[in-house]
Amino acid sequence: MQIADFLLINFYLLGVFSIGVVIYQAYQRAYFSFHLIFSVIYFVTFFLGFPFSLGLQFGFGIPLPQIETLFFALAVAMIGYLIYFLSYQFFQITGSKKLGVVQNFDVAINVKKRAKLTACLLFLVAAISLGYFIAVNGLLLFRLEKYSQIFSPLVHIVALKRFFYFFFPALLILYFIYPSKKRWWLFLVLGIGFGILSYLAVGGTRANIVLAFALFLLLGWIYRYFSIIWFFSAGVLVVVAMFFLALFRYKLDVQGSDAWFAFLYLTRDTFSPWENLAKLLGSEIKFQGLMPIVADFYVYIPKSLWAERPDIVWNTANYFTKIVLGNESGLAISPTLLGSFYIMGGFPVIGLGMALLGGLLSVTDRLFDYGRLQNDPIIQAYCLANLFNLMVLVREGAEAFISRWVFFSVIFCMCWLLAFLITKRKSDE
Repeated sequence: MQIADFLLINFYLLGVFSIGVVIYQAYQRAYFSFHLIFSVIYFVTFFLGFPFSLGLQFGFGIPLPQIETLFFALAVAMIGYLIYFLSYQFFQITGSKKLGVVQNFDVAINVKKRAKLTACLLFLVAAISLGYFIAVNGLLLFRLEKYSQIFSPLVHIVALKRFFYFFFPALLILYFIYPSKKRWWLFLVLGIGFGILSYLAVGGTRANIVLAFALFLLLGWIYRYFSIIWFFSAGVLVVVAMFFLALFRYKLDVQGSDAWFAFLYLTRDTFSPWENLAKLLGSEIKFQGLMPIVADFYVYIPKSLWAERPDIVWNTANYFTKIVLGNESGLAISPTLLGSFYIMGGFPVIGLGMALLGGLLSVTDRLFDYGRLQNDPIIQAYCLANLFNLMVLVREGAEAFISRWVFFSVIFCMCWLLAFLITKRKSDE
């Protein structure tokens, strides 16, 4: 091992220790917070993959980016988190105030009635979307030869995929109305079942399976249904399960050393695409401004309404994939949160973006605490259902988060508003 490699490893360990201390302190202050969840996702995305990359280099000869670039990527990840952390603390101090609790029994009953109807509407949105998608395309996992074909003309109404997700906020609402351990396990069974069906329908998309299990773990964590050892054991199980689902999706049959190579490579790219940031920082790019955010909304506009809609949505993922990497496979490779900020405007946008995220996470924590104090299933479910958007934010990028969050919020609020109007009309009668 050369001196530069030794210094890189120690620099990495410094970053792991620093963020690890912050995560531990956040856990000591509050058993659950979105700040804690964001910090863990950030840590996994930008630091967990480093040992996997070393394993691929020393075990299989897979070259790493230049060592100076790796130092730079780790430094940017640490400084970016520091900016976020300071911003979060600032907003927590300036925005802290005591929250009142509603004691009115009639109000609580109306809230639960409205919540049940909202959950039913969200269920209908997800079920009808998935059912129609299967009716038109069949089960794509058994029809397509490779995963990238999901973006080909062979598949119709791909936009319906975005509606499948509303199954989970509906489950969350029903759980929060009457939380219990029995309903917690029912959440897992129904969530995983729906995730597997969507996995078969869409041709190998694992997001809904992961989300079901992640929400199951978070609910168990919030209500203290298990210990921290159980939590980490479940995390290991998720990693292994995701690996086998990836093998099945890509139709890979590997054994021996090839199996270890596939495990390291696929696990790193699934959970911690940190090398993408290093590759991006080591390349010359043309800053894209805020257009990637605008472009990411294009996918919500049907071709029937906009015939001239561009075939390629030039968000930061497609820019990184096609321009920086020169990859024309049809898949979009994630530039990560920091990478998306960098593509938009370099280091100033990284600093500004991470500062804004500190405020956003502070507001989300206060909103969730308010929902718990008010015993409001809608507010709690809305906040927790954004876990997927939080994962998208860190792993995929800022514009992917913004478009999905706006879309999710609009559909969720429309269902809530319809439920509110129906229950109000019935109460007036």
